[in-house]
Amino acid sequence: MTESISQKTSLVAQVIEDVSYEPLADQRFQAELVGTGKAPHYKDSGYFAFGDLLPGDYQLRIVADRFQTQQLPVTIPAAPVVFVPGEKKLPKLLERIIFAQPGDNELVVIVKTVNAPSKLITFDAVTLPRPINVGALVLVNGSKLTLDARLDAGTVASARLDSVAGIAPDAIVRIVRDRSIRLRFDPYYPAPAELTRIVGAVSLNNQPGVPLENALVRITKVDGKAVTVADVDGARIASVILGANKVILGTESDIQTTANARGDYNLYFSRADFPNVTLEASLAGFKKISADVTINPLARNLADFELEKT
Repeated sequence: MTESISQKTSLVAQVIEDVSYEPLADQRFQAELVGTGKAPHYKDSGYFAFGDLLPGDYQLRIVADRFQTQQLPVTIPAAPVVFVPGEKKLPKLLERIIFAQPGDNELVVIVKTVNAPSKLITFDAVTLPRPINVGALVLVNGSKLTLDARLDAGTVASARLDSVAGIAPDAIVRIVRDRSIRLRFDPYYPAPAELTRIVGAVSLNNQPGVPLENALVRITKVDGKAVTVADVDGARIASVILGANKVILGTESDIQTTANARGDYNLYFSRADFPNVTLEASLAGFKKISADVTINPLARNLADFELEKT
């Protein structure tokens, strides 16, 4: 005879700020499991936790001043624990789930060279806002490796791994600093000087005073080349081929955004070598439209959209 034991789980997550990748203080954001009435416990370094959750599907909503609101689906898996009378030890309960957005707190690079004896990979130089410590998880081609030498903040162009078996040039490598949720700036945030911004409003055709909240604005081309989004070991990574090289643009969330209640949107990136981009604006019940935007690097670029009902 067996007896099922109801399992309850804690959901833990960390919130970090875009660009700097610094954890947000708990006074700067609010987390909510929509419709549950549960209050989270806030901790240091951007962490929060919801306790005593039953298996099921939830919506995690994170709101912070001057950041884009995020609402993310979360599933607490059903994993009933079976009690067998007479046994002294019970199977261990799943005590907590650490929730994160794959790609949000990582270095994602394309391999240029591989040195097997030194277990070193090289890639185009990038600037790390925060270090990545020894032992960090490295994901490539379905394999889980580890970082063998610390990557300090600043310019880096190589990484030493515990193994380079199966890694070849042009492979996309994810080096995970931590499992986090990265909040992106809203249209009203005083943008850091190193960012190129594209801002504007999405409104009803011929009625610019009628904003279209939740309209999706995304980058579809860079310098006339199509942006592609592919699954890389569980993360949605965006890239584009410029000249002879593939360039990582970030996660899918880095190349798209939604208009807020005023219809305003904000896209930005740190690169200063994109002469122009093509944007697409869309919303259910409206015709998609595209616009080519000539980019003034490291500055504010304007692109408004007016959508026509289908």
